Amino acid sequence: MTSSAPVLPAVVDERRLLSEDAFRVLRDAVLDGTLEPGERLRDDELVGWLGVSRTPIRSALDRLCGVGLVELSANRYTRVRRLDDSSLGESASVVASLHGVVAAVVLPRLAPRSLDAIVSGLGAVRPVVRRASGRPVSAALLCCLGLAVGALAARSPGEVLTAALDDAELRLAHGLLSRRCVLELSAWDDFAESADAALAGRDVRAWGEAVSRLTSQVVATAPGPPGRAR
Repeated sequence: MTSSAPVLPAVVDERRLLSEDAFRVLRDAVLDGTLEPGERLRDDELVGWLGVSRTPIRSALDRLCGVGLVELSANRYTRVRRLDDSSLGESASVVASLHGVVAAVVLPRLAPRSLDAIVSGLGAVRPVVRRASGRPVSAALLCCLGLAVGALAARSPGEVLTAALDDAELRLAHGLLSRRCVLELSAWDDFAESADAALAGRDVRAWGEAVSRLTSQVVATAPGPPGRAR
């Protein structure tokens, strides 16, 4: 009797990979506007578009629903979620709160060299913000901001907390992009100044307040009802 390599683990790994690929493609399509708020997502069309079976598609859609990018109603519809003013403000509040929690864990014990690197990163983003100021935010801009503002969170040892923040920031990014919110240079400069002071003083509360004020200022630029062009 000859032995053979087990098949099931390889099959499971392949399914997970396909599901992850489908999730990333659909996530990016939602964020860049290829899939618009309110648009129906039909399994057969997504299978044909992505070239994978229905199983990884459904797994990806379930994950997108979990992070707030998609709405599911059993036997009725699956569609890209619209974020109204209330849900957008709630997303911003959750993100700011999580940044505050992360700061409480990381900031008191962070090495001076790491603090300096975070401050430098905030300063390096300013030219990017200046060029984009006054225009609806783009996915590229939010990525830059996420790396700069999230540099403190990136040093958190807690995987659960980091994962929660990643999901919350993804939901907020969807709202800011779909509602065509704007980041003014003055709002960023106010944040950078407050953030620098908070980092220098290792002031956890001040850091959380700085993030909260920045997200609130950007959310406040959302125009009219959801879906209306700016």
